[in-house]
Amino acid sequence: MESEGLRLAQAEILELRETIANIRHEAEQTAADRQHTIQQIVAMREVLEQAHADKQAGLQQVMADAGDEIGQLKATVHAMREEMEQIQFEKQRAIQQAMADSSDEVAQLKATIRGLRDEMEATTIRHREEIQGMKAAVRDEQQQLHETIAALREELEKRNGR
Repeated sequence: MESEGLRLAQAEILELRETIANIRHEAEQTAADRQHTIQQIVAMREVLEQAHADKQAGLQQVMADAGDEIGQLKATVHAMREEMEQIQFEKQRAIQQAMADSSDEVAQLKATIRGLRDEMEATTIRHREEIQGMKAAVRDEQQQLHETIAALREELEKRNGR
């Protein structure tokens, strides 16, 4: 029976060795699977980090492009505002110049009107004086003619005996 106990013990030892080999094989397989899983996780993390870095770079590029565009738009707005202010200034200057020119023209026209009015009044006065002079000359001539007629009548009457 001892030999049977020995055989049983040897069989049990063999079974235990197989179990240990199986467990060792499973442990090695699990370690290899674990190592493979870790490698996959590391690779996925690298992909995620690269995607995040690409996303950040893209976002930074978008922000830089937007900043550039905003700067260009601000510069355009500033330039247009300056141009509009210059146009407003030129327009105001033109209006003021037109008003000054108009005022000068009005003053010149008023002076011309005054001059023409004065000339017309002087001409009217001169004509009145000439008419009065002519009337006086006509009256004087009529008076002389009446006197001449009267003198001639008197002389005729003297000659005719009256």
